[in-house]
Amino acid sequence: MWNTSPCLKNRHLNIQIQIEVIKKLFTASELCDIPLWLGSGWAIDARLGEITREHGDIDIAFPSEKREEYITLLVSIGFSNYEELDYGFLMSRDNILIDSEPCLLVDGKYMPDGFPEDSCPFEKEGSISEFKVRCMSWDAMYFEFLYYANEVVQGKWQKKDAISLEIVKKHIRSDRQNELKQLFDRNRIT
Repeated sequence: MWNTSPCLKNRHLNIQIQIEVIKKLFTASELCDIPLWLGSGWAIDARLGEITREHGDIDIAFPSEKREEYITLLVSIGFSNYEELDYGFLMSRDNILIDSEPCLLVDGKYMPDGFPEDSCPFEKEGSISEFKVRCMSWDAMYFEFLYYANEVVQGKWQKKDAISLEIVKKHIRSDRQNELKQLFDRNRIT
C-alpha cells in the first residue's frame, strides 16, 4: 500500500511537474532547432531510464551560439527571474529551477568548456517516463563531479551527490576515470 502522507504526495507531484517541464522544454527546443541535453541528476535518471531520487533543479546544457534563442524559449514557456552565474545562468517558474550551462561547438561536437569530447552526444540516449531525450555522457557527468570535488570536500557533500557519483562511476571503466582525472588536472593547470 502506498504511503499517502502529504510530504510524499508533494515530492511525487514535484517530480511529475519537473517531468512535464522537461517534456515541454525539449519538445519546444526541437521545434526551434535548439539541441538541449539534460545534465547532472536528471541525466543520470535519463540514462538509467528510471527516476532514482528527488531533484532540486533541472540542469540543462545548451549551444552557446543559441543562448538568446534558448532564453527566449524559456521565457515563452513561463520561466523568468534570470540570474547570471560564472558558468551559465538560472531561471525559474513555480518553484522549478532551470540551471543552464553553455556548450561550445568544437569539431562538430558540443561540450561544456574544457570537458571531454562527446560530452553532449546528438543521439537521444536517455528516457524520462518513456520520453526520449539527449543527455550528457557518463564521462561528462564524471567530469562534473571532479569539478564539484575540487570546490567542496567530498565529506561535506549531500548524500544524493555521493550516491550519484557512485552510479556514474559504475558506468565508466577505472582506466577511463583515470584518463578523465588527468584531463581535468591538465585543464586546471592551463
